[in-house]
Amino acid sequence: MNTEPLTYEMVRQNEAIKAYIRMADEALIARGYTEHSFAHVTKTAAAASSILAQTGHGTREQELASIAAYLHDIGNVVNRAGHEQSGALMAFTLLRDMGAQPEELAQIIAAIGNHDEGTAFPVSDIAATLILADNTI
Repeated sequence: MNTEPLTYEMVRQNEAIKAYIRMADEALIARGYTEHSFAHVTKTAAAASSILAQTGHGTREQELASIAAYLHDIGNVVNRAGHEQSGALMAFTLLRDMGAQPEELAQIIAAIGNHDEGTAFPVSDIAATLILADNTI
């Protein structure tokens, strides 16, 4: 098991994650949605980190918010309906396999699972920040 803390850069460099984000964007384009690929998730990650920095949260919490924001729409590869839950499950498997610590992994998947505009619920500061960041991008 990886003893190194999971980082946003590790997530960005993961080839499987890149493929799922690319395919999720293609699925949304086919359904007539606007761009939801790397530009969207990268801007959302930067916004989430910035919001937490401006509100006095630590660098690790900012990092976890960036990871959650980068992965928040990955479930669109399955279907737009319920993408927040399928995305949380996908993120769980991917990040667990990358060595994420359970407490941090739980925060990330809770934020992803609670970010959708129709069912959003701020279960934590990271989740609340993801909701705000996603709705401003």
